Amino acid sequence: MGENLPLQTGNGSSDVCSILNIAIMNLSTGLFICDRDGIVVFINKAYAGYLNIEPEQAIGRHITELIPDSRIPHVLQNGEPDIGAIRLISETSSRILTNRYPLFNAQGQLIGAMSMVVLDKPEQIHILQRQIDSLGRKVNRYARRIKTALEARYTLDSLVGSSPAMLSFKQLLLRFARTDGTVLINGQTGTGKELAASAIHNASSRSGGPFVSLNCAAIPQELFESELFGYAPGSFSGARKEGKEGQIELADEGTLFLDEVGDLPPGAQVKLLRVIEERVVRRVGDSTPHPVNFRLVTATNRDLGKMVANGTFREDLYYRINSMLLTLPPLRDRREDIPALVEHMLERQGNIRCSAEVMAVFHRYNWPGNVRELKNVLSHALSLAEGDVITLDDLPPSLLMGASLPEEGRVGGDQRLGAIRDNSERNAILVALRENRWNVSRTAQALGISRANIYEKMRRLGIRRHAE
Repeated sequence: MGENLPLQTGNGSSDVCSILNIAIMNLSTGLFICDRDGIVVFINKAYAGYLNIEPEQAIGRHITELIPDSRIPHVLQNGEPDIGAIRLISETSSRILTNRYPLFNAQGQLIGAMSMVVLDKPEQIHILQRQIDSLGRKVNRYARRIKTALEARYTLDSLVGSSPAMLSFKQLLLRFARTDGTVLINGQTGTGKELAASAIHNASSRSGGPFVSLNCAAIPQELFESELFGYAPGSFSGARKEGKEGQIELADEGTLFLDEVGDLPPGAQVKLLRVIEERVVRRVGDSTPHPVNFRLVTATNRDLGKMVANGTFREDLYYRINSMLLTLPPLRDRREDIPALVEHMLERQGNIRCSAEVMAVFHRYNWPGNVRELKNVLSHALSLAEGDVITLDDLPPSLLMGASLPEEGRVGGDQRLGAIRDNSERNAILVALRENRWNVSRTAQALGISRANIYEKMRRLGIRRHAE
């Protein structure tokens, strides 16, 4: 094979060299070797067959004489492999997939190049192409799923309401969104803190990046750091062998939203503060720093100031996340938004609407669960409504009772107790009437009272079939 390209064997045996030469010559896969000047010094039968010549006819000739557009000169010039090229051999109309490699001696000097055919049958190439296409479709599908999972679904328009409290909130939100600073959203349970965080992201310059949301209260403390910061391969029992990116790294070039930030474990508070200050994250079990560029938005329904005072939340972290404070008003402080919220929540239900009596109850109720509670009440009512109007019959008894109770300080204890008693009696009669399809005689019999007594109680308690 020439002095520049000696065939190395373990013991220098000529017999071994001969066997290797025979084996390579008779490979079903095509192969040829050139010296550093591009002169063919070896070609096996398979590759010679592609060129429609005998192997002896190729030896000593420059490769471009046999294959004018060969990439071997490029490999020899750059000393880098050329992988996965599909070539059409015009002499035999063969289509082959080849890999080309530079060859170096023990001193690292370039001494030649080798071309090896990987696939040489059309059906093989077609199968590979189909597999590549299928893999590409899968990658694209997963990429779309990941993108969807990391998208912020809500915008400023999703914050329904035009009360003074909400208009002020939206105005401040837009001002904060234009900056890149850390935002803390404060609000009671059910006021829509994640919705507000999503709106901040979509109104910011990072809207094209990922929006990663993590509920700090929903993750066990022993898993929290690995979830937020990621982990290195084999860092703990049950860890993925390839390791895992944390939520912070997933939020790179976008927004990281930490809901219920008051539930951050102490150890995670220290590490998060370091990430905010250094803009690098170190995975659990790994000291390698991974640069990150994200905007932090946090939310809580707790008093972080008091938590700082009693030592359950780090003071330095508190001041880092509290640079811009947004406070979501509770629903009871913006009751004028209730009609718009109800309309928004029912818009996909066709022509279903709430009766005037229902809306009056909604306005009287205190809504401790805020917008989330209103949504749940409407879901409950929709499951019971028989027509296209939600009536008092369809509302949860607890809501009716809560709406009829006087506000704190306006009535005495005896009056409040009487109101509770009346509501209990009203609800019991309503249940009995529904069970007996509003047949007053059967209802009176079921309750063990007279028909006249039922009518009197219905009049006193304001019970009517479709508008009690």
